[in-house]
Amino acid sequence: MPKIVSSSIVSSSDHTAQGEDQRHSLHTYYCLCSEFLLVIDADLRQLPRRRTDNAIIVSNTQRTYKFTAQQEGSVIIKRPEGYEKQYRYHCPRCQLLVAYEMTENRKSGPYTYIVDSALTESQGSAPPNAVQDIPTPA
Repeated sequence: MPKIVSSSIVSSSDHTAQGEDQRHSLHTYYCLCSEFLLVIDADLRQLPRRRTDNAIIVSNTQRTYKFTAQQEGSVIIKRPEGYEKQYRYHCPRCQLLVAYEMTENRKSGPYTYIVDSALTESQGSAPPNAVQDIPTPA
């Protein structure tokens, strides 16, 4: 008589057993043109900011995220303490600068920097500080 070997996996959709509802642990962000660009396991408002340009600091070792922006080359920026080379990421739809890194390959450095006010949680609406009035000379 042949032996029957089986294995079973128990699956549950009970989120209360996990402690935190998974639907609330991921945050989605859009470009100002409404293009989906980022899903991340943290609220960007709670992450630290860079002193030089107020960019949001995303740790590539501590955060899990998917970023769909396209790399568009590099630029060298003059800072008070010297020069900085940025590998920039732009929205694939409108080409808006949304992020940069200090290394050429995505997520190979310690941080990814999200440009201040480049992303919004609400599709189709800009964050309050994204659009600024420029005074016109009289």
